Amino acid sequence: MPNKPELTLFYCLIYGLMKILRYILKIFFFLGGALSLVAYLSFGRDWGLVQFLKIWLMNGSGAVILWVGNGYLADWLNNHFPWTKDSTKRFFITALATVAYTFVAWMVIVGLWGFLFGSNYSWQRLVQEINWESFFNTLIFTSLISAVMHGRTFLDSLKTSLVEAERLKKEQMAARYEALRNQVNPHFLFNNLNVLATLVHKDADMSERFIKQMAAVYRYVLESREQELVPLEQELKQLESYVFLMRIRFGESVNIHIDPQLAQVHHKGVAPLTLQMLVENALKHNEASKSNPLPISISYCPDDYVQVQNRLQAKTQVSESTGVGLDNIIARYQFLSEKPVLIEQVEPFFSVKVPLVGV
Repeated sequence: MPNKPELTLFYCLIYGLMKILRYILKIFFFLGGALSLVAYLSFGRDWGLVQFLKIWLMNGSGAVILWVGNGYLADWLNNHFPWTKDSTKRFFITALATVAYTFVAWMVIVGLWGFLFGSNYSWQRLVQEINWESFFNTLIFTSLISAVMHGRTFLDSLKTSLVEAERLKKEQMAARYEALRNQVNPHFLFNNLNVLATLVHKDADMSERFIKQMAAVYRYVLESREQELVPLEQELKQLESYVFLMRIRFGESVNIHIDPQLAQVHHKGVAPLTLQMLVENALKHNEASKSNPLPISISYCPDDYVQVQNRLQAKTQVSESTGVGLDNIIARYQFLSEKPVLIEQVEPFFSVKVPLVGV
């Protein structure tokens, strides 16, 4: 005996089919009947009941084929060729599909007419005696129906895309704000100032270099805070400054490697501070010690992705979140790229791949 979810799915399917059937029958009876009545009052007062029913069957079938068919055609095109992706391409595909469908529908309607009212009628004769004037008149009528159907889907798609764009824009702004806040939070400053205080008494030259690299990190944060994308070359240069700070802070406990192959795609773009946040995320959630150093690699992947990968050495306790996480990075890239952010966890590694974007 099927379980409850299966029954629900079955009844939903039946309900959907019944709804479609009612929709078709309404058009068939009401629109077909109305057209037949107009035709009767205008031309056919001498018709008999059989003649009137034939006209009704003809008009009802024609209305269903043209109206319902164009409705399903509009829905199908909207699913496979959305207006929001390429409106010019969608327009031409819609025009060609409408003409093709109208011709097929018109042939069916004319064939039905010949079957109901013609004598010795055949499809061969129908093809030989195509009335192009009648076809173009039908095409004009169908184009009006199609304009309504496709116009509705266009407006719906436009409304949806505007709402989605506004949502993604707000999420991106929130993520950028969180990224900036993360770099000026007390913990980041406190940790680096502690390292600097220790260096001052040991190595003046290294202290000076540490200050310059720390200044470079903050300068990049301030310069990129209003940008949606930055060149990968610029992001990697900033990342090197950040990695320098982390190497001084953690010493041999952390092994961070940046793939030289990334230089080949330096002209591509990334969201500012993405790579730094991913490296910081790895440091925050994983144990790192001299006896068990944490390897982190930043490398290029096929299909224009940059991967940040670390070995899983999860901490038992993680400090309070600053709000900058994978969800924020995913939200930013939903606005910037059609490619998704890929998150993979295959023991013993955890990796995040972010798409490169043309700039």
